[in-house]
Amino acid sequence: MTVTQAEIDALTATHPQLSENGYGPSPFAPTPVRLDEVQAAYAWIAEQTWLKAPGKSSSYGLKHVMADATGTYVSNGAFIAAALLHAPAGLKVKLDDLNPAIGIKTQG
Repeated sequence: MTVTQAEIDALTATHPQLSENGYGPSPFAPTPVRLDEVQAAYAWIAEQTWLKAPGKSSSYGLKHVMADATGTYVSNGAFIAAALLHAPAGLKVKLDDLNPAIGIKTQG
């Protein structure tokens, strides 16, 4: 599946606290997530092992795991958006923090 701008627009309408910075209030001005970054994160997340509950790994930490593995930068918010787009298929996301816990297994 390829993520479209219409899907991101619908997601941000449902989750108005989502911005490039993360999920919720941020000391930085909110900026919309970028389509290319969400698409890259969505593809990477699809290849990972998902946990049955949100893990200890935050969106911020996981976006760095992805960057180390792929060499591709994505914003925290783009990573969260991609995770939320996977949520209907069973990916667990705990939306209680700027850097929410996401149920993706990491090494170790």
